[in-house]
Amino acid sequence: MSSLLTEEGTAYDLNIKMFNKMQQTITGWPGGKPNADDTYRPERSTPEKKRIIIFSPHPDDDVISMGGTFDRLVEQGHEVHVAYQTSGNIAVSNEEALKFAEISRALNPNSEVSKEIIDFLKNRTGNEIDSPEVRKLKGLIRRSESFGATRYIGLPDANVNFLDLPFYETGTVKKNNLSDADVDIMCDIIERIKPHQIYAAGDLADPHGTHKVCLDSLFEALKRLKNESFMNDCWVWLYRGAWHEWESYQIDMAVPMSPDQVLKKRHAIFYHQSQKDGVMFQGDDSREFWVRVEDRNRLTAEKYHSLGLADYSAIEAFKRYHF
Repeated sequence: MSSLLTEEGTAYDLNIKMFNKMQQTITGWPGGKPNADDTYRPERSTPEKKRIIIFSPHPDDDVISMGGTFDRLVEQGHEVHVAYQTSGNIAVSNEEALKFAEISRALNPNSEVSKEIIDFLKNRTGNEIDSPEVRKLKGLIRRSESFGATRYIGLPDANVNFLDLPFYETGTVKKNNLSDADVDIMCDIIERIKPHQIYAAGDLADPHGTHKVCLDSLFEALKRLKNESFMNDCWVWLYRGAWHEWESYQIDMAVPMSPDQVLKKRHAIFYHQSQKDGVMFQGDDSREFWVRVEDRNRLTAEKYHSLGLADYSAIEAFKRYHF
């Protein structure tokens, strides 16, 4: 502490400075508060209605990691677009896929595709890679779950984008390296929407590395586009996933949630039914994603309260990325 005191002056002054710094990260207006002085707010007040892209590595990271903020942005009238970067198909169990294939077969007994999928799933052996038809079905399951969650939040279907980045589509846990094709897809959606805000997963603790590749694809796209005029008005906010949260000193924006909002976020996560009740790739933590994230959001709120700030039920945290 002595070096800090030498630089900042008295302990009292340093305490006030750090208290104000933490307090100014808190906002109920993640898209900026209209007609308000934004000098000490984490986001700009203008434009009042922003174009926003939420990049989600898998088709549930958006609601798991920032479901409350997602809901707040839609509720406050911003033009929100969500972009699911990968299909997430390998995280759907064979049992779940078989259930949907059998329903499809019952509705259309003459479907050869359904029959092929059922036969494949019932007769597969060991670590056999899913057939293209099975991967497609598993991807469609996750798409339908995503639509359920985004409709629940109030987002129009037209604003939901499935990028299906090619690096992910190997059918195995091991993915391909990032390619120009992946970055081109990322550039295309950013150029089309011209966002004022981008939210993306900055969590590199994903046990299979998909989050890191998705983040690298965004960083590479930002490098390519940084000289475009619309990028001068674009701010990038990084959230963390189901494994860890930003440390208090790293947080640039903290969005509080009421008990009702916590419950709404939980219900949005529940729409991703294939990822409940024991998911395939959840790392060393045996808790379900919704339990993990509620504990994490509550702990963040408790940290803020312990530092002398207001007492909230939960807080979602973001770190700004300067490109």
